[in-house]
Order: sequence, then structure tokens, then C-alpha cells
Amino acid sequence: MKKETLVSQTIAEAFKELGFREKCDSVCITVEYGGERRLTLQPNVDQAIDWLRRKFNVIIYNTIEPFVDPTVKKPRILYRYSVKWCNFRDGWNGRKYIGESKLIENPYVAKRQAIMIAIRYIKERQKCSKKEKR
Repeated sequence: MKKETLVSQTIAEAFKELGFREKCDSVCITVEYGGERRLTLQPNVDQAIDWLRRKFNVIIYNTIEPFVDPTVKKPRILYRYSVKWCNFRDGWNGRKYIGESKLIENPYVAKRQAIMIAIRYIKERQKCSKKEKR
């Protein structure tokens, strides 16, 4: 598997905190303080996006068609991904816009940016939910 298609170690560790336990072809090794080694599952970006949709109703999708940047001498194609949370009970009206990646030449980098936006949103929601339960 190409390293480019995998999520970063930061995302993999955040997924572990969120409960990600699915089969992956790759793991990353983290060395903790004191020399302790820890394995973390490292999914590819598409597997991560699919898991966020199934587990948290967070949808990551291509915001625009691939865009050709005319401002540079050598034309390049740019990508942008958006993040929304969907409330299935309310259907079309139950969507909440969360954010979007920058326009980026590498689609995997844009997807990883969108995944990080989704992670921050989920963690914030979990934090608020814990406060409400008190």
C-alpha cells in the first residue's frame, strides 16, 4: 500500500481514541515515554472516511469538481473536500456544515485535512456531551 494513501500517525492515534478497531493493512509504532512501544492501526484515507460516515454520521465529500488552476505556468488540478454532519432523523434539513479542506493539488492531502476537521468536530461534540451529562 502506498504511504501516500494512508492517514497520518496523528489521525491514526485520534481514531484509536475514538474507538477505531477495524482491520487494516498497516500499523504505526509509537514510542512512549520510557521506551514503551505501542501499535496503532493505520487505515487508508478512504477507509477512514467510510468509518467516520458509518460511526459518527460525518460525511466527507468532494466539494467541487477537480479545478484547473490557471494562475500558474504549468497547469495543475486542485481538489477540495467538505465535511458535514448528517442527522438522519431530519433528512435534508438535518445537515450541519463543519468545514472544508484547502484547494490542494494532492487529493490525499485534501482528504486528510478534511478528516482532521471531522476529528476536531467529533471530539468537541463528545466533550460537550460529557459536560451536559454532569
